[in-house]
Amino acid sequence: MSVEKMKQDILNSPMAEVRGVERIKQMLERHDELFVKRLYQLMVEDEEIAIIN
Repeated sequence: MSVEKMKQDILNSPMAEVRGVERIKQMLERHDELFVKRLYQLMVEDEEIAIIN
């Protein structure tokens, strides 16, 4: 998956909705690809936990 696709998925996630899309967008612009990948992984994990609960 491309980094740009990851960024879009992050911005469209419930995590971004809760924390603020604009704030998350600024974070994504300031950090490197490794940060984006880690944030994407956290988003996926959060969604999996929400499904389980």
